[in-house]
Amino acid sequence: MPGMAPSREPVPPGLPAPPRRILVVRLGAIGDVVRTLPAVRLLRRTWPRARIAWLVEPAARPLVDGHPDVDETIVFPRGAIARDARRLDPAFLAPLREFLDRLRAARPDLSVDFQGSFKSGLLAWLAGAPARFAFDGPYSREGSHLFATHRVALPPDRVHRVLRAAWLARAAGAREGPLEADLALSPAELAAGRERRDRLAGERPLVALAPFASARQAWKRWPLPRWAEVAARLAATGARVAVVAGPGEEEEAARLAREAGEGVTFPGVWTLRELAAVLAHADLFVGGDTGPMHLAWAAGCRVLAIYGPTDPALNAPFGEGHRVLAPPRPTNRWSGDPFPGITPERVAAEARALLETASSPGREGGPR
Repeated sequence: MPGMAPSREPVPPGLPAPPRRILVVRLGAIGDVVRTLPAVRLLRRTWPRARIAWLVEPAARPLVDGHPDVDETIVFPRGAIARDARRLDPAFLAPLREFLDRLRAARPDLSVDFQGSFKSGLLAWLAGAPARFAFDGPYSREGSHLFATHRVALPPDRVHRVLRAAWLARAAGAREGPLEADLALSPAELAAGRERRDRLAGERPLVALAPFASARQAWKRWPLPRWAEVAARLAATGARVAVVAGPGEEEEAARLAREAGEGVTFPGVWTLRELAAVLAHADLFVGGDTGPMHLAWAAGCRVLAIYGPTDPALNAPFGEGHRVLAPPRPTNRWSGDPFPGITPERVAAEARALLETASSPGREGGPR
């Protein structure tokens, strides 16, 4: 309009003006969505007037719905569509058509595919954004880069996934800024998390112990008997240990707590946001490379992470104050012991050291 000052917002490559609608593509899993939050904040700060839609799968939806950096959540019902399609049931066409209609209704100017799979690339292309940014090979999988208009190469070094996502956002035009994984927990959620924490531990330190991994990634699991020994050792020092588990893991979690003995409990399955709110007040999280571990560091909890077949250079807890126990290089997931040298004694000693540091005078606390 005449008399208006020109926009100072940057213009992404391939667009004539700053984007009005942005599509974020990061379908799952939990840890991957958490590690994408800092990059999405860069997009929001760069284009505060743009409408940002996030394409996500149902499991990670609670982390996206209502987030201050996201205006719209578009859920890809992959499980329901695939289930009916495998049955050769034409009923799958209805939810598929409904999903595609909503995806196209987003009408993005700019899409950023943080996932880099065939599925994510195809969905970004179907959304119809004229400027589509994605990782170039070898960081794209299954030819996903072929759906992009702009393919972004990463540095040759191994790059943490938080930094990788931020790199892609900046290639799309986002400005530099602090990398913040804001879970957007409300005051009410944090208060409820504090109440749960206090019921579990009172004045004692609370350690959240997460021994499980998804069925598809069972090779990430450190053996359960070792976890039980760690829990017992920590409880013997006066800490209270809460075993973190998801749906389908209740029986194993309860058995682990019984085997570990007094001071170790399985409080039941929490929702993602309930878990994040408890972790915001916990003294320490101990676990492997899983979604709860990434929730923990994002919530401000100190983390002791155990790695074997996965690479901590890419997947370690992000930020300061955390510790990682890992072999000198990632192991083979099919080897006899993918976690060589990582003993219960060593894990418990590292956990105690972190707890002592957390309780030392002068340490800045989190939400607690």
